[in-house]
Amino acid sequence: MNKLFLGFSLLFLIGSFILNLQFSKAGNRMKLAKEKYADVLNFKARFLDPGEWTGDIAEKQKLEKASTYSATANEYKAQSSMYGWIAIGSYALYMIIAFLFSRKEDDNNILPFGLTCVALACLHVGLTYPMMEITALERNLDIGALPIKTNVMGFSVDLNIEQVFEGDMVFYYQSKSVLELVQTLFVQKNWIVAISILSFSILFPLIKLLSTCLLLFGDRFKQTGFVNFFVKYAGKWSMADVFVVSVFLAYLAFTSMQVGITTESKVLMGLYFFLAYCLLSIFSSHLILRQNKIA
Repeated sequence: MNKLFLGFSLLFLIGSFILNLQFSKAGNRMKLAKEKYADVLNFKARFLDPGEWTGDIAEKQKLEKASTYSATANEYKAQSSMYGWIAIGSYALYMIIAFLFSRKEDDNNILPFGLTCVALACLHVGLTYPMMEITALERNLDIGALPIKTNVMGFSVDLNIEQVFEGDMVFYYQSKSVLELVQTLFVQKNWIVAISILSFSILFPLIKLLSTCLLLFGDRFKQTGFVNFFVKYAGKWSMADVFVVSVFLAYLAFTSMQVGITTESKVLMGLYFFLAYCLLSIFSSHLILRQNKIA
């Protein structure tokens, strides 16, 4: 393989790693700001705050503080979107250069190697950037007329208190990346699910990409039984990645279900990048198997 292209690919991977770190950092800061927003407007905090029942000062203070966190979250969302488009643009530019190198050098291994490098970059984002967020909330919650009957100094008091909690009343917020989910599952000692996600969403993809790269570097690795076996049968296991992510999304969805409460679910960019990794790794493996005639 052309040494100039290998050097360029190394620079691409280093640059992508640095960019992805900033990308994921912005996504996690966005998630942190939303968690703070949810904490401020948490239903327990609002229900148990006497100030929200006796006057609107405490309510306004909470709404103002929550508005600040919401604005911060939107800033980081815009920042992460910018990093995302830069990443996509750099991947596209790298693949164009890889295609030109493959035509110039007449080397069939350059294009699948380029696809593998981009798949690795996508996997990095897919594992570290939040994949989905779920929020259970009610807006402008009206509890109606709340009857209160009591005795005060021998006198019977019968009151109906009406209360409307303006803004969002947040009952639940959850957003995690694959790495965060694995860590949480291990802490909760949910070993089977944790090991399954760790194996099929992190270890298996990395070994698959490493085996693909080794196979492209010469005949010596083509004679290695492990590399040959893994690349040959990796495609048959590719849907395991998608299956585990489906389990991941289902885990978040079902643990957030609240009867009678509005639930909002949003797919975040981490899922799209992980999906891109799955498709690119399958396509690169197909090209390698065909060009190296591995039956």
